[in-house]
Amino acid sequence: MPTVDELLARAEIGDVLARYAHAIDRGDRELARTCYHPDATDDHGRFSGTVDELFEFFETYGATLESTFHFMSPPTIALDGERAEVETYCLYRRQPVEGGAVFQGLRYFDIFERRAGRWLIAERTVILDWEHDAPPLPAAASPPTWVRGSRGDTDPAAPLTRSLAASLRRRAG
Repeated sequence: MPTVDELLARAEIGDVLARYAHAIDRGDRELARTCYHPDATDDHGRFSGTVDELFEFFETYGATLESTFHFMSPPTIALDGERAEVETYCLYRRQPVEGGAVFQGLRYFDIFERRAGRWLIAERTVILDWEHDAPPLPAAASPPTWVRGSRGDTDPAAPLTRSLAASLRRRAG
């Protein structure tokens, strides 16, 4: 039976993964950066290096994208003290500003470490299992009565993004 500490670790790791997907899809790279330790490394396929370099890359590459969408599975977590190996399946769709959309089946293989009481990503490797052109847009688009997602403060879930950032600031003291 898992201990309370193990259950809390699993919950915090899951929260970090969800926050990452939310922040990236909403275009909030500052919030996404909070998911990593300062000295983390990331092999993201198109880019491999330090987390600071990754977010410099995201600034440039993100400008070429109209939208992204991450659908994350529950993570598989192997805890070992202050370290955890974590695999998370992801269905990912990116829509460039110009050109056709791409749909990918990815896995995030992360090494999480608990430092100063916080579980964050220390190493990330993005594994590409498959990809193809995304299906074409529907012949009859959904009506304008739908609430539409966007990046930044115009997104209907922008209050959640602000709440996540505020919660992190409160925890940091």
